[in-house]
Amino acid sequence: MTDVLELDDIRLALPHRGGDRTLLRGVSLSVAPGEALGLVGESGSGKSMTLRTVLRTEPRGARVTGRVTLDGQDVRGLGASALRRLRADTLAMISQNPRAALNPVLRVSQFLVEGLCDARGESREVATRRARDLLAQVGIADVDRCMDSYPHQLSGGMLQRVVIAAAVAGSPRLLLADEPTTALDVTTQSEVMAILDEQRRERGMAMLFVTHDLELASAVCDRIAVLYAGEIVEIATPDQLHSAPRHPYTRLLLDSRPSLTARTPVLPVIPGRPVAAYEVGDGCAFAARCPWSAPQCADGEVTLAHHADRAVRCRRSDDLAGELAHATDPEATA
Repeated sequence: MTDVLELDDIRLALPHRGGDRTLLRGVSLSVAPGEALGLVGESGSGKSMTLRTVLRTEPRGARVTGRVTLDGQDVRGLGASALRRLRADTLAMISQNPRAALNPVLRVSQFLVEGLCDARGESREVATRRARDLLAQVGIADVDRCMDSYPHQLSGGMLQRVVIAAAVAGSPRLLLADEPTTALDVTTQSEVMAILDEQRRERGMAMLFVTHDLELASAVCDRIAVLYAGEIVEIATPDQLHSAPRHPYTRLLLDSRPSLTARTPVLPVIPGRPVAAYEVGDGCAFAARCPWSAPQCADGEVTLAHHADRAVRCRRSDDLAGELAHATDPEATA
């Protein structure tokens, strides 16, 4: 089966008066038809910037190398007209702030209908019927009221449903979701993610899903890629990641989650501070914060090694496999 999306050794650097600042350091991943791949990691790890290289909305002046292939097309090599068509027909985006995605002076009906007329060439009558159907599919009960509303008259949850309806309207092959539930309360988060997952499965869309929430990623994704300092350090299924993580950073991320059942007087934290991609020197980017680091971790580049159906970027992953499979106290192992 041909993958919908392939990223091959994506590197991104921004110009800076003190020299280029690297933000992505060789990100490679693939997403199959109908598959949901989660991108998780601390702020600044490169999750959203990875999505922007697919959309080609990276900051002005950024230097990007590597290949982004979407349904066989080299996205980075497309001209302006072909790129607009790709975004209309094949690619859709849902951001964490739905208000930023809608024009505040247009009613929802205008936003959806004009988008359908432009992207699919439908008549206004056909587009209006389709817009109403889409709103009903994403769980909006009072379609008439929603269609007649301006963005400021709707709640965050309602707006995110409208944005999901707009995103799936063109039946895209790939959906990019950049923390789409961050601005919502917990109950609404659950409802919106259920709708998004249902739409993905019904339409057979591939999805690249960015989140800080490992539990949320595990609930909706088939595989999870963990990013640190602009590179992928582990790729695995949710079950593999929770039962037997292979990278120390993944283990510590799992340990630092709040729990509804475990009683912990102090929530464990990962020692040290996150480093930016441009601060990384030789060796493992996580070595300075890792309780299991050894002298060999500081020598040369650490590659992403593939083992059967998963991958890890750690020289000690085999030695630490048993230890990383269990929740740990970082201070006890330091």
